[in-house]
Amino acid sequence: MLEEFRTKGLDAFSDAEVLEFLLSYSIPRRDVNPLARSLLLEFGDLHRVFEAGEEQLLKVPGMGPRSAALLRCCAALWGRCEQSRLAGTVYLRRTGDIGRYLLSRSDGLREERAWLLSLDARCKLLSCRELGIGSVNAVNLPYRRVVEAALMANATSVVLAHNHVNGSLLPSVEDLEYTRSLKRALAMVDVILTDHIILGSRDFLSMRTGNMLDFG
Repeated sequence: MLEEFRTKGLDAFSDAEVLEFLLSYSIPRRDVNPLARSLLLEFGDLHRVFEAGEEQLLKVPGMGPRSAALLRCCAALWGRCEQSRLAGTVYLRRTGDIGRYLLSRSDGLREERAWLLSLDARCKLLSCRELGIGSVNAVNLPYRRVVEAALMANATSVVLAHNHVNGSLLPSVEDLEYTRSLKRALAMVDVILTDHIILGSRDFLSMRTGNMLDFG
């Protein structure tokens, strides 16, 4: 498979063979084709395999922590490459543009995740960083982590976003309280929190547009 990849690339591989090729690095000297096919059967397609969380991957017989980490790393690496490719060329001036940009990242996820969009004074995208997995609260997503990410990107303003796996767009009381406190924490380092977006399966809600908090 290595020689075929070197000469023909991934275009010559089926989805099962792509997974088989990757898994051969985490599970050497063993036939991993059955495991690759089991993953596709469990999750439905290649995209959902790579978007699956560690807990879901480890439920598939034959998967271990190293293999789960490899698949999740590949998905994260693709996102990082896209972020690098787009940085400096994307302007997100409208709520609709921000929502659509984020929906492409949350599609198919089976667990809640949080992202931070960092923007400059002209609303040019500086980075889109995934900050955590789980509900948005001070335990799963400490204020310090968000502030540090904004400062590292040299952001003038930021947009916080997280997805609801149940599809609901309504913010919880905890969502509102966390956003209010985060806004104050960012203001102390001269960074503006311009919005908090909640992502559903196919739509999104903007706290700013919904007048749910005073974003200034």
